[in-house]
Amino acid sequence: MRLAFLALVCLGATPAWAQAPANQTPAAPAEPQYPKISVGTLSYFQYSVELENRDGFNAFDVTRGYINIVGDIAKNVKFRITPDVRRITDGSLAGSLTFRLKFGFIEFDELTPRSWVRFGLHQTPWLDFEESINRYRVQGPMFAEREGIVPGSSDFGVGLLARAPNNYGEINVGVYNGEGFTRAETDKRKSIQARVTIRPMPQAKLASGLRISAFFDHGWTGKDRPKRHGIVMASYEHPHFVGTAEWLAGTTRANPLVANTEFRGYSLFVEVRQGMQGWAGIARFDSFDPDNRFADDSRRRTIAGLAYWLRWSAVRIGFVLNDEDVRYDAAVNRPQENRLLFQTHVQF
Repeated sequence: MRLAFLALVCLGATPAWAQAPANQTPAAPAEPQYPKISVGTLSYFQYSVELENRDGFNAFDVTRGYINIVGDIAKNVKFRITPDVRRITDGSLAGSLTFRLKFGFIEFDELTPRSWVRFGLHQTPWLDFEESINRYRVQGPMFAEREGIVPGSSDFGVGLLARAPNNYGEINVGVYNGEGFTRAETDKRKSIQARVTIRPMPQAKLASGLRISAFFDHGWTGKDRPKRHGIVMASYEHPHFVGTAEWLAGTTRANPLVANTEFRGYSLFVEVRQGMQGWAGIARFDSFDPDNRFADDSRRRTIAGLAYWLRWSAVRIGFVLNDEDVRYDAAVNRPQENRLLFQTHVQF
């Protein structure tokens, strides 16, 4: 019996003798297989009712429909192709929903630490950044786009983004056609756009969500017709609160026979929420003066409402009910507007 017990002990210890030394270097992970491609979508569905003017007009609509095709071609090399739904309002296809290309670019990551370079039809520095803070693009365009100052969130060009160490901020700069993704280039002149964002206290518990951002666009509408505008925004993000305060000013000269037009405005946005999921209350106020040479030509937009958000893994669904009220000064000579909108954000 003693011999049998000793034999069992020796057999049980054998695997331990075969183990690798503790300081042996582990095998390097296998290189991923390229290309890696994924497909997703982002869609906005809407039902709107006019409460003032237009004889109670109401309609169902699709205000955005993206099919996002993204992938890694090789290590640190990516691409994105995104067609977009657009309703044609002129020409022989007036009223039809058509597909157009919204994004189509190649991206090179980590040319320097914490940076990327994009070439093609891609996001310009401002609107995509603002929409990453204000998740209610389903309500309609951000302030600068709605007022026609920034012609859409993408354009043809080349752009660079570089992030500061320890999350202190970033800079995004690029050279673009300047016409936006809906129009072809018309002349040799280009638009230089840049955004600088500073996060003053990234390690602070409550103040880490505070950011100060500045954006500038130096472009042209034609020979001797400058187009310049700048935006300054303070933003704060917290699991239960998001707020932005934005100021915009600039000059443009659409007609060579008239003087430059100076414009200015501001926008305020607040969201109080349970978190990324659950209930949220939202409010936004925009004020815009399109030409400071004239009195009583401003317009003001107020949006207020409720939202409920659901999330499962990569799927995000939001239900938004809001009231939108637009008031025009007397010189604008347009009827006042008020509408109720029920909107749905679907993304995966």
